[in-house]
Amino acid sequence: MLVTNPRRINHEQLRTLAKKAKGSIDKLYLHWTGLPYGQVFDDYHINIDEHGEIYLTCNTLSDRKEHTWHRNSRAIGITLCCAGGTVLNYHWQPVHAGYPPTELQVEQMAIVIAILCRELELEISFTSVKTHAEAALLDGYGPGQNDPDMRWDLLRLSGLPETRALRPGGELLQKKALAYSEKMLIAQLVKHSEEVQQPELLKA
Repeated sequence: MLVTNPRRINHEQLRTLAKKAKGSIDKLYLHWTGLPYGQVFDDYHINIDEHGEIYLTCNTLSDRKEHTWHRNSRAIGITLCCAGGTVLNYHWQPVHAGYPPTELQVEQMAIVIAILCRELELEISFTSVKTHAEAALLDGYGPGQNDPDMRWDLLRLSGLPETRALRPGGELLQKKALAYSEKMLIAQLVKHSEEVQQPELLKA
């Protein structure tokens, strides 16, 4: 269902929500809406719009949403608001019709994955983080499996800013999320070191 006036949140608010959901979430599933930018849906916990805006469409991240067939328990659904009119060609490549995933959306999704996995204490790997295309291929309704309800969200994504070449979406997002997670860990260690040293500076 389309959501009017969705609640926009920032990274710190997302961290707080994730901390409260720790222990109740095992998986993250990554989607796109298949519609134009600017349309937010309550099938997912988190919607990411064209310029990287994060919208929350749940009360808690533990709420059950209908985002991934047979995979909605103990799971968070995250979607990019994009891909209206996108089709899959015979080379299994997406052909976009004006609403491709933007670089800002892809980077924001990777950051969101990194934050959630750090706070929920989940590994950033195929075990815990899958695109809808990857889940569909496992469950028999992905590309080439002749299911009339085929799903292939994020099957291929541009590797911007490094390259425009299309790469497997799940692998690309995991790689980016791991890099962001490492940066967050370094920042946390630096902050802790500064806090430890501060009392010594005050004594001097």
